[in-house]
Parts: sequence; C-alpha cells; structure tokens
Amino acid sequence: MSDSDDSDDSRIEQPRVSSVCRSVSINGNDHSREIVFDDEDVLGFTTDGENNRRTPERKVSTYMDRVELEKKHYDMINERIVDDVTMDQFYKPHSITVLVLVIACLLYKAAFGQSDNSTGKNFYDGFLGACALFLLISALTFPNGPFIRPHPILWRVIFGLSVIYVIILQFALFQNYEDLKEILTWLDPEGLGQESLEEKEYASDCWNLSFDKIWSHVDFFAFSHFAGWIMKTLLLRHWVLCWFISIIWEFTELMFIDLLPNFAECWWDSLILDVLLCNGVGIFIGMKLCNFLQMRQFHWESIKNIKSRRGKMKRFALQFTPASWSGYDWFQSKPFSIALRRTFLLTFLVTFWLLAELNTFFIKHIFAIDTQHPVVFWRIILIAVIAAPTIRQFYIYSTDPLTRRVGMQSWVFVVVCVLELAICVKCGGEVFAKTVLWKLALWVASIVIGTIFCILASTWYAEKFGETARVLVKGRRRLCYLESSHENLGILQDDVIKKREEYLSPKKN
Repeated sequence: MSDSDDSDDSRIEQPRVSSVCRSVSINGNDHSREIVFDDEDVLGFTTDGENNRRTPERKVSTYMDRVELEKKHYDMINERIVDDVTMDQFYKPHSITVLVLVIACLLYKAAFGQSDNSTGKNFYDGFLGACALFLLISALTFPNGPFIRPHPILWRVIFGLSVIYVIILQFALFQNYEDLKEILTWLDPEGLGQESLEEKEYASDCWNLSFDKIWSHVDFFAFSHFAGWIMKTLLLRHWVLCWFISIIWEFTELMFIDLLPNFAECWWDSLILDVLLCNGVGIFIGMKLCNFLQMRQFHWESIKNIKSRRGKMKRFALQFTPASWSGYDWFQSKPFSIALRRTFLLTFLVTFWLLAELNTFFIKHIFAIDTQHPVVFWRIILIAVIAAPTIRQFYIYSTDPLTRRVGMQSWVFVVVCVLELAICVKCGGEVFAKTVLWKLALWVASIVIGTIFCILASTWYAEKFGETARVLVKGRRRLCYLESSHENLGILQDDVIKKREEYLSPKKN
C-alpha cells in the first residue's frame, strides 16, 4: 500500500498500532525487534514487510544468526509446537506402547493369517497393510505442520496420506493406459471398468428458459458448487480472490471445451446458476463463517483446571475448533520487489488451484470414471484436506520475509498436481492433441492479468473500506493494513516471539 512522509521529526518514537480488529503495541523491550539483518527483514512496526531505518547497536552480522532465525520461522509452519497441552494423556509420547502393539499384530498375522487367498487378494491386503504401517510411522515421526487442532497427529496422518498418494501417482506415471485401466477394472469391474461414459448434456436448447429446463440443471453439481465454495472460502479467506477464481474457472471451462466436451453449458447456467447463485452464496456464507471464527474468542484453559463437568465437556468440544483464526490478505505488500514477488506467488497459487480442479475432470474423462463413483469423491476430499495446511504454509511463505522455504505440505501438493497432469497427458494423448494453442495462451494471460487486477482492486478496497490506519513508524507515517503482517498471523504472533526470546536468552546472559 502507499505511504507518505507526513512528519520530518527525526526523533524515534515508539509506535502504537490500533485498528478496528485488534491493537498491537510495540515497546522498547520487545524481543521481536532485536534482530535486524536486512531492509526486508524488519519485524514488527509495519504490516507488509516495509523497510525501516537500522541502528548499528541492533545489528546481528553473522550468517549463522540469520540462518537460525529463518529456521525458526520455517519451523512455525512445518513443525508447530503445542505449547498449551490441555490433556496430558493425549500428548505424551507412546512410541513403546505402539511398537509393542505393532509387533503383536505382525506375529498374529504371521501365525493365524490366511495363506490360501488368491494372488490378487494378497496384493490388495499387502498394499493396505503397507499403507497402514506407513501412516502409523507418519503419525509418530512426521512434522505437525501449521495446525495443532484437534490434534497434531491428525495432520501428520494427512501428510502421510499425501505422501502415499504421491507414491501411487509416481508408480502410475510409469504405466501405460491399458495397464492402469486393467488395475482399475480389477479394483471395481463395474464402476471403473467402463471404456466410455454417457454424460449429461448441459448446452442444448439454451434459449428455452422454462422453469422445468432451469430446474433440470439444478442437480448434484449445483450442490457441489455451493458446498465446495464454502470450503474454498474457508481455505482462501479473501472474498476478492474467491470471486476471481470463481469467474476465472468459468472462463477455464470455456477455453477447455475442445478437450472436455462436458464443459459446454448454457450461458445462464454458467453465469447465473454457477457464478452468482451457487458460487456466490457459497462465498458469502464462507466469509461469514470466517468472520465468525476470527471474531470469536475461545478460552483455551486446560481441562484439568476446569471444575464443573459441563465446563469440561465444553472445553473438549472446543478442541475441534481452531486454536487461532486469522484472516488472509494476499495482496498488501511494499516495496516494489516484495510486491512483484507476491504477485508472482499469487499467480502461481491461482494456476495450481485451477490445475487441481482441471485434473479432476481430466482423470474422470480419460479413464471413464463416473462422477458419483467413490474414487472421485474421496480424491476430492483428500485434495481438500491437503489444501488446508498447504494454503496456510504458502500464505506465510508469501507474506513473511523471513520464511525463505516453502512448507513440505505445499511442496507435496504441487508434486501431486504435476503428477496427475503428467499421467493425464501420457494416457490421454488423443484428448490433449485437440489443444488449441491460442486458447491456452489466452487462458494463461487471463490468469496473470486477472491476478494483477485482483491486487489493484483489493488494495483500493482496503484503502477505502478496509481496516487500515496511518501509523507513526520510526518518524514516518505509513498506511498499514494489519492483517497483512507476518507478525499478526495467528500462527506466528505468539510462537515466533516466544522462540526468539529463547534464542536470545543465552546471548543476553
């Protein structure tokens, strides 16, 4: 956002930032401002990574100190620590107990397992057993990721599921279409063994605007659009970005009609039913839920400190709500280099978001899988649960100047999207041979131009109607949007400062 010099006062004044949504005071003893390396690495003060003047006595010049601080920022998104343990029995390590149970299960399987099963049955059971053991190991050893509710073990298992899915996709990439189709037919001869699908026609007789015609288009996909956009809004938490992706997806369908004929639909189905009604209402409800979760104050005291039984049950129910909730502002950034970097990263996010959705239709079309088959449903659920920590990690990587590495869940998500596309291209050569290059180029250009327009629109809206304030920072007046700050992210606000205090305490002694 823009800033201007409204004061020539050279005296350094300790600022107090206030806003409609929260108040942040910065005092001279704040450890979060004691490590300053670079103009882009100043912590505190601004909300968008702006530069501040440095004082020689507060510099840390060694390279190892810088690496250590960057590592602590990275740990906050890749290995978040549970500081407030509310139920000791659920957070104590039980590796020995688990090991004993695993040994018992293995011995039981070796002694009493059936040995007269068919080869296919043995392969299937062996694969499930390997996945179960891998998920158990992931629950014990994988990083927590950025979330800790309802329990870190859940997010470790989700990370383990994403790794298993990546391995399966990597294996599938080395097979041809006939081999993959044979495997799918073996798994489900009726549901996955079809060679072609009879899909519903959505683009016939478009100017017949009778009630029966319109009502016939309100099917399972209409509900999936509505419910899906509630979930997507909870993930993205920015209404401008949600509306942009909703509109650009309809444009994506138009550009890929040659490859996916099922994308053809009437104009009123695309613009009114999809964008305005299903997607629009879903975005509206999703943003209302975001505001509710952001404004609601949870009391996370320990269960052992609560006396009443009703209070204990209420606290247990709150375990399944977020430990902290913060709004995402993807667009506010200064100076130009940081703004350019965030623009590129946001374009990257939108592109892979669309790619993940496109892969759903490519897989369904190329391998002739019906939309209502459980494989399609559970793949969408898997992508959704992977996307939650992925977007959190990617957002912090985009906004925090001291987070120089993307989180592992984000890394795996990108690999998943690329592998799915690679399999579709390899097995669906006839489909992708119909690609019209100028449409593909227009689609890519629309993503880039639309992202830039989103940034401009979001910045203008934040300045005119958002929760912004002019703050005196080091003798200069700056217009700040608080939710853009890496210090105001719920995940970093307390954890990073606490880690910095631990990091600085040996040096101060």
